[in-house]
Amino acid sequence: MIGGICYLFAILEPDLELNMNIEQEDHILPIITRYLKDDVQEDERKFVKNWIAQSEINKNYFEEVEQLWKASEEIDDFDKINVNDEWDKFTSNTSSQKDIQTKENNRAFLKIAASIAVIIGLGAYFMNYFNADVTLIAQTGEENRFVLPDQSVVWLNEGSELTYKKDFEGKTRASQLKGEGFFEVAKNPEKPFVVSTNNTETKVLGTSFNLKTDTNTKETKLVLVTGKVQFTSDGNQEILLPGDKVTAKANGILLKKVNDNPNFISWKSKVLKFEDVVMSDVVKDIEQFYNVELVIENLQLKDCTLTSVFEDESLDDVLETLTILFDITHQKIGTNRILIKGGNCNS
Repeated sequence: MIGGICYLFAILEPDLELNMNIEQEDHILPIITRYLKDDVQEDERKFVKNWIAQSEINKNYFEEVEQLWKASEEIDDFDKINVNDEWDKFTSNTSSQKDIQTKENNRAFLKIAASIAVIIGLGAYFMNYFNADVTLIAQTGEENRFVLPDQSVVWLNEGSELTYKKDFEGKTRASQLKGEGFFEVAKNPEKPFVVSTNNTETKVLGTSFNLKTDTNTKETKLVLVTGKVQFTSDGNQEILLPGDKVTAKANGILLKKVNDNPNFISWKSKVLKFEDVVMSDVVKDIEQFYNVELVIENLQLKDCTLTSVFEDESLDDVLETLTILFDITHQKIGTNRILIKGGNCNS
């Protein structure tokens, strides 16, 4: 038996294929359908539950679908009902309300009416959804890798958001970023990929880059890995080549230079790499990666240099390495502040 709601899903999304990694939030409708049918794997079930818990809007959305789903499940043998025949039977027997056959006709008609109501109601409810913006939200502790409608891939740092029109409607593949993301853009010379954030615009045809915004300072930083990028802020413009870094100040001024920090993408790679880097810079990268504040009591320690690689290691492991290398001690102050004491460069 195929319920009316399933029929509507087939109409709305006839060619939709779901990646098993659950990479796009705009695929949520068919996933919910399978979830309600109890036809999902464990990672999909977990995704739906997490998605519902993300916001009140998502929760209400799911409850509406669930309600309409339950209503449609009560419509038996929907596909076997001939709407025209049942309507003719209904209209030809309206004068015999006490007749058993009429009651059966009425029952069939009510099923049809209920089916149509479900389809029309759900269609109207989701009309704005399918034409609205899609927002991807990076979750804590997840990989947060998303495949966009044009097959571009974006990794979002925890707490970051990317918003775009479903199916990239329009002359450009336009999106808006809040936070930080690494983009691998699928090439399409006829439809540029454009990312807007703060007062900046990044325009590419096919390339990979890291883009980061700061909500406090209103600065935006971009590091180009491959390809070519046009970066604009308040009328100021720079063309970037691989290895270039540009910073857009809050006033629109652009500062372009060669990127000399391999850890600009450590949030994605989970690797911190240092080669003869002074401790003052090492501390900045550690602070950013682990979201902590390190306070160095011995100012001379800031001039020491470090050569080391930390690959997906905990903060405690990193601090233990520094303790061995520089003979330091460390003390946690609160939840995210650490005091570094002692130490010297010749340990």
